[in-house]
Amino acid sequence: MRRQRIALLAVLALFAVLPAQAGAQQASQLRGTWTLNREASDDINAKINTAVARMNVVVRQIARPRLRSTNTAYPRLVISYDATNVRVDMQGRPSVSSPANGQPVLWERESGRTCTQLRGDCVRVTTEWENGALTQTFRAEDGQRVNVYTVNADGSVMTMNVTITSPRLPSPLTYKLVYNRAS
Repeated sequence: MRRQRIALLAVLALFAVLPAQAGAQQASQLRGTWTLNREASDDINAKINTAVARMNVVVRQIARPRLRSTNTAYPRLVISYDATNVRVDMQGRPSVSSPANGQPVLWERESGRTCTQLRGDCVRVTTEWENGALTQTFRAEDGQRVNVYTVNADGSVMTMNVTITSPRLPSPLTYKLVYNRAS
């Protein structure tokens, strides 16, 4: 009876360790340079049009260009990290660097500098690892954007799932961008 309990505990411990190891392996595969696969990615403009379709026509004319300016398909992404920080470089945009433990930092969208207050182009960024996925959340005064980065089993394809929420949007704007490993 005692041997059966020990064997059962060993099997349970193995099952507890395997997902953590798989998550760590997936996280380690996120590091690198990625190029956009336009054919496999969503059409962001079509997704924006769907998200604003139920808005008043005047409000829609304001919302659509604003959403387009902050939601672009970056041709190239570089993800790097160490034990404490994660850095995401998006071609044509300032780098985003923040602690990997979820501690928020204030970051200015246009310059990439650290801010002192949440206002204007300044957003609160948090970055966390969860089950091998990297989640970056950008919170502004009028809503938030969540980027969830995952990589396939062989490490050749990364998917960035984006969700934009705001009290001003009738429903969340969601889309995915698919990237192939460049290095």
